[in-house]
Amino acid sequence: MAQTLPMAYTPGPANLNPNNFAQIYFLREEDDDFPENWLAVIINDDSGFCVKAKMNHIYRVHTKLTGSTRLRTKIKEITKEVILDLQPGTDYYIIVKPIRQTDHRIAGQIAQLKPSEGLRRLQAYNGNVQDRYCVVPMGGNHDFRENTWNDTIHWYAGKTHDYHFKPLPSWELLLRDQQKVALAFRNPLISSTYSEAAGIMPLSLKKCANIKDFENYCQTQFIGTILDKQQDTNINTSLVPVSVPDGISYARMVTIENQNNNTMLPKTPLLNMRSCYIVFFWIDQKGKGYTAALYLSERGLAEELHPLDTLKKRLLWVWDSFKLVKTKNIKP
Repeated sequence: MAQTLPMAYTPGPANLNPNNFAQIYFLREEDDDFPENWLAVIINDDSGFCVKAKMNHIYRVHTKLTGSTRLRTKIKEITKEVILDLQPGTDYYIIVKPIRQTDHRIAGQIAQLKPSEGLRRLQAYNGNVQDRYCVVPMGGNHDFRENTWNDTIHWYAGKTHDYHFKPLPSWELLLRDQQKVALAFRNPLISSTYSEAAGIMPLSLKKCANIKDFENYCQTQFIGTILDKQQDTNINTSLVPVSVPDGISYARMVTIENQNNNTMLPKTPLLNMRSCYIVFFWIDQKGKGYTAALYLSERGLAEELHPLDTLKKRLLWVWDSFKLVKTKNIKP
């Protein structure tokens, strides 16, 4: 049976009050002349992209920014902007789209709509509104989840296979190359101490004869690779069975709760971590073994962390969609 993701899901610490957010709706739900191109909206000059708008999409950006806030688009040397006076708990509606000017240059149109007009267009929209909580840095190989993979992440598993799975709503930021992807949630405007991380980490186990050996690996070597003996105090660990998708030989969920004791930074408060890992082992058609761990982890003050059962349910929802997929690189 598929795991049910809680309907009330606000990325961020457990004690977060979503009523403190302003919500900015970016509307590009109508057809325009550039269906294959996204348009980035830059927030407060050089703070990063708050949205990368694709045609036939509406985005709802949740922000704790207040007061005068500058939003702008820039295509080559052409910049367009709008200034908002953001207030907590208030909705704002912004139309964005690329347009071809009379001199044939491309510019990004951006303008604020009256609330009545914005709400009318929002209510007439038949698609899913895309929620955004983080700001994407303008430099580096970063992108929003939905802009890259729609609703399923494709992750490198080897020369002949990929891992496929659905992302959680909090996994908005991607750092990606061929073999490594890091998903994260961190927003200093919400908390300077809380962060969430997720991803898949390749592991060194290449041979495993049975489930008993695999469980022993999870309880000893794997946990040893996660905890830093110099800085981490282990509070609690557990090992529980999970479902095994097609193509996977063994899988177990490992949970770890620990506290960081880094004395090199005396002004930094002691931070707790709660982490869930689904460690799994599989063998390809040539007999080569692979081990990896799908994980979800929170770090922050004790009152900022969600209960471990909540993290388990969220990761199991991801695992329920997990598939091992053969790629086109396989030779007949």
